[in-house]
Amino acid sequence: KIISIYIRNEYERNNRQDFKKPFLSDDLEQIIKQYKPLEPLEKIDNALLNIEKSIHLVGGNIQIPPAIDYPYYHCFEGTELRNLLNLLQQEGLIESDIAHPPHYSITVKGYRRLREIKKPGKESQLCFVAMWFSPEMKEAYEKAIKPAIEYIEEGETQPRYKAVKIDNVEHLNDINDEIISTIRRSRFMVCDLTGYRGGVYFEAGFAYGLGLDIIYTCRQDWVKHEFLKNDKGHEIKQLFDSNGKIIDVRKEGVHFDIEHRNRIDWEKDKLDEFKEKLEKRIKAVIF
Repeated sequence: KIISIYIRNEYERNNRQDFKKPFLSDDLEQIIKQYKPLEPLEKIDNALLNIEKSIHLVGGNIQIPPAIDYPYYHCFEGTELRNLLNLLQQEGLIESDIAHPPHYSITVKGYRRLREIKKPGKESQLCFVAMWFSPEMKEAYEKAIKPAIEYIEEGETQPRYKAVKIDNVEHLNDINDEIISTIRRSRFMVCDLTGYRGGVYFEAGFAYGLGLDIIYTCRQDWVKHEFLKNDKGHEIKQLFDSNGKIIDVRKEGVHFDIEHRNRIDWEKDKLDEFKEKLEKRIKAVIF
């Protein structure tokens, strides 16, 4: 059922064109692993958006055969889609005639709801990259993260998405305002947790609050907490400040609040492998 949902939505998103290449077993396993079921209210909003896309004209109508169209509406069977359409009617968002199957049209209340749920980032091609602005991360961004985001499908000439890293963007605004504005306009986020940067966690939290899809990554040597070492290989656990107070010293790994989330761990000498994994993840979960 999950595969059916993914394939039908990709088919519709690509204007009902045939797929350029067959799905491999690894692709299917990744789709199933990464699929996130929509909450009931999300399904209602998603259904309303799909109906609007299918009608094309204001005041128009469409037939929705539940036994055929249920995957497009993120339902697992025709009965669920039938119930979903009933809920839309009970809320006054759509109305139908007595045909079999009925013709559905969007009400004024439905169009008001559509105006509320449409977000600037919904159809955006931007991917906000939240990461450590360190020279040692430049190669990872240029050789793995950016090309993975800006992949070009076979048969297409332009990247599907554009990577945006805020230090590469020219602007006159306050940096925090620019970050928030760009995240709001983005379709999804790639969040690299290397370096335990507070700003990266803030950006991820803001994106999470907006409901954006977030793909987490981290260099392997920054995944776990560990103590720093001196040039002789001995651990440095404590230092003293100018007042003689003890300062605990350790290299912070991924914060416990999000360490349970699915994450791509990568190695700095295997950037090709990192790029491949990230590109596969994007193709599997962003649609």
